[in-house]
Amino acid sequence: MEQPSYFSILTADVRYDKRLSDFARLLYSDITALCNKQGYCSATNDYFAQIFDKSRRTISATIASLAETGYIAIEIIRDGSNAVVTRKIWVQANAQKAAEQVSDPIEENFQDIKENNTSNNNNPHTPKGEDELFDQFWQAYPKRVAKKPARRAWDKLHVDNDLLAKILAALAWQKRTDDWQRDGGRYIPNPATWLNGGRWEDEHNPVPEDKQARGGGRKWLK
Repeated sequence: MEQPSYFSILTADVRYDKRLSDFARLLYSDITALCNKQGYCSATNDYFAQIFDKSRRTISATIASLAETGYIAIEIIRDGSNAVVTRKIWVQANAQKAAEQVSDPIEENFQDIKENNTSNNNNPHTPKGEDELFDQFWQAYPKRVAKKPARRAWDKLHVDNDLLAKILAALAWQKRTDDWQRDGGRYIPNPATWLNGGRWEDEHNPVPEDKQARGGGRKWLK
């Protein structure tokens, strides 16, 4: 079974919380790794059970303990017949901030080498045009945190005017979604996470206003 290749985060509050079992801490760190791709974790209990060789009951109880202690939030999405379609697990604020402060050591070393080579070769700095494109994105993004990781993610994309237009168009409708407006924007992914996940390519499925008023069939657990 495919395993996450991203770095996981285990913040001090989780690591030293005596209410949590050792496995809960391990599962939490794996959830943070899976959140790096889309901003949330959609892995099922069956997935975790196979990865860690645990029963589904153990996985379910452990996830519930993480939710009860406030380290994750769980969103259950249901269809018209009230059947569960998918589950989204969101890491709460402290871990999100920590994740943005931790960079890939290999990538960091590569960046250092690249910057040194640039200095030695007397290459020019980032073109002014690229700075302006990034500034437009930065001003449009509703959650302006962790700017350096966001800029690194941006530079890897080699954004031109056409791609910028797609990114800004995607932000325009995503900022109006229930996920991004809920709890004062609490569940908006950080800019670097959004860029690394190619989230401007997400499919736009407008939710009717009457369905939004009813909560869209979603149940939130905190």
